[in-house]
Amino acid sequence: MAKQTEESTVQYVHFRVGEDLGLRLMEIAQEHLTEGNNPVKALKTITESLHGCPTDVAVQILFGNLVLPVDVESQQVICQERIAGEHDRFPKLDAMYFMESRTRKIVQTAGYIQEGFRNLQYEIKRKNYGKFTVDFNYEDIFKFIAGDDEVILEQLRDNQEIDHIASLFEATKRFIEETMKTQATMEWVMKTSKDFEGNLGEEAGKNYELYLQLRGDVADALVDVAYYMNQTIKMDFVLDAPEDNVQKYIESAREIDDVINAGIVPVDIMSNYSAGWLSPEGVFYGLNGEIANMLHIQIGDALLEAGIITSDTEGMKSEIDSNVMLEKLGWVKVHGNHIQFAGCLNKVTHNVPDINMTEKQAEIIFNYLHLCHGDACKLGWRMTMVTAFMFKALSDNPEMMNEKYFNF
Repeated sequence: MAKQTEESTVQYVHFRVGEDLGLRLMEIAQEHLTEGNNPVKALKTITESLHGCPTDVAVQILFGNLVLPVDVESQQVICQERIAGEHDRFPKLDAMYFMESRTRKIVQTAGYIQEGFRNLQYEIKRKNYGKFTVDFNYEDIFKFIAGDDEVILEQLRDNQEIDHIASLFEATKRFIEETMKTQATMEWVMKTSKDFEGNLGEEAGKNYELYLQLRGDVADALVDVAYYMNQTIKMDFVLDAPEDNVQKYIESAREIDDVINAGIVPVDIMSNYSAGWLSPEGVFYGLNGEIANMLHIQIGDALLEAGIITSDTEGMKSEIDSNVMLEKLGWVKVHGNHIQFAGCLNKVTHNVPDINMTEKQAEIIFNYLHLCHGDACKLGWRMTMVTAFMFKALSDNPEMMNEKYFNF
């Protein structure tokens, strides 16, 4: 008996590649990077679509330095260098605009969240005296006693005020998670983009300096939001009337002006000033005040006016920012237990020789942290927490300390 077999029929469907295929691929990859904060997914979009594409080539396609026009006749995607005028329709990632726009959005959102916590704190302290009251009818209470707690739980879930508080904390959690992802993406872009390559000279230095500033703004926004959230959870806050805050600001500004007008003089760092600068020789100039973020600028301007630092110093003739001058000269920026040092970035940011923290500076900072801040400090732009004794050990090898905490 003959064996019967079934034959399957195979049909082939042919698709033609459109001329915008490469353009769309680049747009999707860039969206994964800029909107999704996912460099890995962005690169995979390219390498998995263009079989055999090396990662370094994919990076240049992602940034738009290489483009992907399509030869419609041969149905091939071509990878070639961007030509101005000819390839303008292909997307090109502006690294600095990406970082600046994301930072503005983060700082703005952080402000909204902080305002939300301030309003919540007002409700807790001023309106409700630290208590939250919910009314239940007796029937629901009896059901709860009998073991049916769903009715009461449902009322709590539906309570508008509770929902508002829950939404605030949920928004804060999402903000922290997304901001940390954005931080990582910004760092990846900085390390990968040609905008930061040394052969660009002064332009690369300016981009790097702006990146450091933006990264600092993002870090400050994260710290401020976390502070307000933790302060609210622990009920550890005191509310001042708005007019009291304004008055404090005015009084603080007046006190600072009085000190500056009298002439800047060295002070004892162990008095734990709000902010200050420590010279390579170990001389400290500090100020106290409510407007801490302005103090370093005011001290720097006063040092410049007093002739303690001058624009005649080698490498300073083009500088008008006293804070930049102090950083280039190797001064340590002290803000509470936050220690920053930028002399090791001179070559990258200003094309002048790098400077290490001096032994005298390291010794004074160790004693200051030990006596005034319980042996804890935050190092560098990342604000990495270390102990004073770890700092002391690291300071014996300044190159290693720079690489780990102060460089990027």
